[in-house]
Amino acid sequence: MSATLLTRLRKAEARQTKSDILISNYIERNLAELPFETAKSIAESVGVSQMTVGRYLRRLGYDGLEDLKQEMRKGSSRTAWQVKGKFDRLQDDIREGRLLAQLIEQQIGDLTQMYEITVSPEWHEAIKAIAEAEEVYVAAYQNVRGVAQYFAAQLSYARPKVQFLDGLNGTYSELLDGSAENRLLILADVRRFAAKALTLAQEARAAGVKIVLVSDDACTWVHASDIPIIMPGARGPLWDGAATMVAVFDLMIANLIVELGDKVNSRVDTLTRLQDRFGDFED
Repeated sequence: MSATLLTRLRKAEARQTKSDILISNYIERNLAELPFETAKSIAESVGVSQMTVGRYLRRLGYDGLEDLKQEMRKGSSRTAWQVKGKFDRLQDDIREGRLLAQLIEQQIGDLTQMYEITVSPEWHEAIKAIAEAEEVYVAAYQNVRGVAQYFAAQLSYARPKVQFLDGLNGTYSELLDGSAENRLLILADVRRFAAKALTLAQEARAAGVKIVLVSDDACTWVHASDIPIIMPGARGPLWDGAATMVAVFDLMIANLIVELGDKVNSRVDTLTRLQDRFGDFED
């Protein structure tokens, strides 16, 4: 994967319009398949004109897609790790048209991009923000709501003052009333995007709340957040899966535990004592 290309794709000037965001996200997500792509195939996948793709590549500093491919050939295109063992059997099943094998391969492809996400400046900024915030709020909607609730519950083991926002009071006042100065909102949303998500982000920002947005590469309003964590979109033939979002949240908690160190041990000991006291878990 070319570090130079990724740097160019993630610069603000390369993500100024909706088309810019869609094209840059698509290229980043499909780097392994890029040698087989054309400007036309990218345009059709993203939903823009071939001319728009060409103009975007020129603004990125390339004469065209072939120029970009030449740069990639000079670098390394290996993933962060290789899937071994029974991968040959998986490939055989894919050739025979077995749907689950295709889904597994897609999930493997998505998860192998996790390393690039976790070494990005945005990732380290997000972990620092979660560690240092006075209060942390988590919000999500529709089919990723349950994943975000799980994340909020797990996050509360690592640090205090974590709350999931259900929005049932109709005001989100617990986040927006300004009772604490250093507040952080972790907002999770993927396509099909929730109508309230952008509104909540705008209101939170106006109230001085820092926003970590966990979303996919179809999101066109990342500018409404302070720290965007963009995943590959889960576009399966049956339905959109949540494996990548679960992985992002689990890695966030793991990284936060490393960041906080002994503070986490002390908190877990306290919570374990309280669980034993109130008898919610078996011995």
